[in-house]
Amino acid sequence: MSKPSNKGNAYIKPIAAVVTATLSTWASAQDVQELSVTKAETKTESSYVVEKSTSHKYTQPLLDTAKTVTAINQAVMKDRNVDSLRDALRNVSGISLAAGEGGSPTGDSMSIRGFSATNDIFVDGIRDVAGYTRDIYNIEAVEVAKGPGSAVSGRGATGGSVNLESKKAKLDSFNDVSLRLGTENDYRGRFDTNIQVNDTSALRINLLTDKGDVAGRDHVENETNAVAFAFATGLGTNSRFDLNLEYQRQDNLPDYGIPWVYSDTPVAELADSARSPSPVDFDNFYGNIYRDYEDIEAYSTTARYEYDFSQNTTLRVQGRLGKVKRESVTTAPRYFSVTTDTDITFADEKTRDTENSLAALQVDLIGNYEFAGFTHDVVVGVELANETFTRHNFVATTPDNLIEDGIRNDLYNPDATIAFTGVYGRDGTSIEAKAKNQAIYAFDTVTLNKQWEVTGGIRFDSFTTDYHNDYNDPSALISTSDDLFSWNAAVVYKPTENGSVYFGAGNSFNPSAESLTVSTRSNAADLDAEESRSYELGTKWSLMDGRLQTNAALFRTEKTNARTDDPFADSSSDEILGGEQRVQGLELSATGLITKEWTVIASYTYQDSEVTKALGDDATQIGNELARTPKNSASVWTTYDMSDKLSFGLGAQYVGERYNGTTSTRSRAPGYTIFDLMVAYDISKDLSLQFNGENLGDKDYVDQLGGGHFVPGDGRKFSLTASYSF
Repeated sequence: MSKPSNKGNAYIKPIAAVVTATLSTWASAQDVQELSVTKAETKTESSYVVEKSTSHKYTQPLLDTAKTVTAINQAVMKDRNVDSLRDALRNVSGISLAAGEGGSPTGDSMSIRGFSATNDIFVDGIRDVAGYTRDIYNIEAVEVAKGPGSAVSGRGATGGSVNLESKKAKLDSFNDVSLRLGTENDYRGRFDTNIQVNDTSALRINLLTDKGDVAGRDHVENETNAVAFAFATGLGTNSRFDLNLEYQRQDNLPDYGIPWVYSDTPVAELADSARSPSPVDFDNFYGNIYRDYEDIEAYSTTARYEYDFSQNTTLRVQGRLGKVKRESVTTAPRYFSVTTDTDITFADEKTRDTENSLAALQVDLIGNYEFAGFTHDVVVGVELANETFTRHNFVATTPDNLIEDGIRNDLYNPDATIAFTGVYGRDGTSIEAKAKNQAIYAFDTVTLNKQWEVTGGIRFDSFTTDYHNDYNDPSALISTSDDLFSWNAAVVYKPTENGSVYFGAGNSFNPSAESLTVSTRSNAADLDAEESRSYELGTKWSLMDGRLQTNAALFRTEKTNARTDDPFADSSSDEILGGEQRVQGLELSATGLITKEWTVIASYTYQDSEVTKALGDDATQIGNELARTPKNSASVWTTYDMSDKLSFGLGAQYVGERYNGTTSTRSRAPGYTIFDLMVAYDISKDLSLQFNGENLGDKDYVDQLGGGHFVPGDGRKFSLTASYSF
C-alpha cells in the first residue's frame, strides 16, 4: 500500500503566504462596521426565526446566505419536547436515518440529500468523533447546512452537514429546572444555572438525568446522565475566553430492530413480504436482555479565545480534546434460513469495544473591510486535527450458550429472557487507525452594492491515515494520503432589502478513509477520493416585518467518480472510480410568525435520485434510487397562543418510501405520516406545565434503515413537563 505523502505541506505553505499577504492588505484598509456576533440569533426569545448561522464562516445573515440552511433553536426544541439530535432533525425534511451495521450501534447516522452524513456532525464547528446518540440538554441550536460543504468543513459533507452550538456562559443570572414524567416509565430532569461572577465573567452549569423505556419497543430502554460546565471571561470586552467541559454517560439496551425478509424466495408464509419488513408486531425485540448491553462515555474539553484587534478585525482560536468510549454486545436479528423456516438466530451478535479520540485546533482571522471600492467580509484560517480510532477484539471469553447450543428465537413471539451463561471480554488484541488533517481556507463575501453580493471560498486539506488492521499482526498497515482542494462560489441578488435570489455551486470529497478505517476487502486504499459537485438556485424572503422567513431552492448534486466494481480486476471486490450518482430536487421552507399568536416551522423536500453509471457487477444498480432517499418528505410544526398563558401545538412528519440500498436485492420501506401535539400553560411567570403527545395514531413505521434489519420508529407516548425558573 502507498505511504503517506508530505506533498500537502508543499501546497499549504505558498497558499498560506498568499493569504497572509492579502489579509495584511485588507487589515490596513478602512474600518466599515462592527463584526456580527457569530452565533445563532433569534428575533425574540420565543421566536422560531434564526437570523445568523451558528458558523462564523457564514458571515452574512441567513437571508443572504446562498444555500439552504435550517436552524432549530431552543424555542422549537422546547415546544416539540426534543431530547436528542435525531428528534431535532425531524424538523428538517430531506434527512433519512440509518440503522447500525457491522457492529456499529444505531446512533446519529443519517443521509442528507441522498448521501451519508454520519461523519459530518460538528459541535461548535469542530468535527465530533464517533457514532452515538447525542443529547441536546447542553445545545443552544442545531443547524443543518445542505449541499456540498468541503470548503467549509473539510472531507465529506456531500449532501450536507450538521452543526450543534453548545450553551455558553452569559452575563446574566438565572436558574432553570425541569422535570418530565412520561407513559414509558420514563423521567427526564434538567438543571441549567448561569451565575454572573463579575462585570465580564460568568459560569454556567447544565445537569441531566434521563431514563426510560422506548415507546413501541419491548424491553428496550435507555439511560443518560450528563454534566457540562462553561466558564467565560472578558465578555463585553475585546479579549474574550471561553472554557467548556462536558461528560456524558449512557447505559442502554441496544436495539437492532426487526429483520427484513431479504430473500426473493423466502419460506411460503413470508412470500408476500419478500424484500420488505417482516410481517410481525413492531414491538418485537429479538435480542437478549442478559447478553445485550451498551455502555458509552463521552468527554470533551473545548477552549476558545477571541481578540478584537480593531473594530473590523478579530482573531479566533479554538481547540478541543474529545474522547468517546463504547462497549456493547448487540443481537442482529437474522433468519436462521429464511428460505426454509422463520426462526431467528442468536448467532449474529455484534460486539464493539472502541475508543475514538480527537485533538483539534482552529485559528481564524475574521474581518470586515473596505478594499478596492467594495466591502469585504473575510474569514481566513487554518485547522489541525489528529483523530484516533482503537477497537479491541471483544469476544466470548467463555462459551456463549445462545450460539453454542444453537438456540433460536420465534419470529412471531420472541423471548428476550432466555438464560445466558457466556461472558464477553477483550482477548488482548486490537486494531488502530490514526489520521492527521492539515487544512487552510479562505472565504470572502464582496458586497458590490445594495443589490449584489459575490462569495468565494477555497480550502486545501492534507489528510493522511495509518490503519493497523489485523488483530493478529500488529505490523499490518494500510496507509492513505489525500490532498483535497475544495471550493464554493455564489452570487446573491437583492431585489429588495427583505429578499434575495441566489445561485451557488461547490464541491466535496469523500476519501476512502473518511471514517478513518479503510475496507480491507478491496483496493479502496489505493483509490483517490470521490468528488461531488452541487448547484443550487434559490430565493429567500423575510416577510411579516421580519417575523417569517421563507426559502425555495432547486438543487442538483452529482458524484462524478463514485466507487464501482472494476470489471477487469482479478479480484471480484476491487473497485475503480468509474460510477456516477445524481440527486436533484426542490426545497421549500417557512419559519416564524404568521400572526402574533401563530408560529410555524415547515419544510418540504422533493428528491429525484439515481445511479446513472455503474460498471461490472454493479451495472444492475443503474436507474435505482440512492439508499435512504425518499422522493417526498415534509415536516410541519405549528403553535397558537390562545392567551398569554395557554398555547397549543400540532405537528406532522411525512417520509415517503425509500430503499435500504441501491442493489437489485434491496429492501423497500413504505412511507409514513405521524402526528404530534402540545399543550402548554403558564401557571405563573416562573412556573409552567407542558403536555406532549407523540405519534398520536400509534403508527407502525420503518424509521432507521439497515442492510439486514431496520429499527421501527417510536410508538405513541405522552409526557408532562414542569419547568420552573428563578
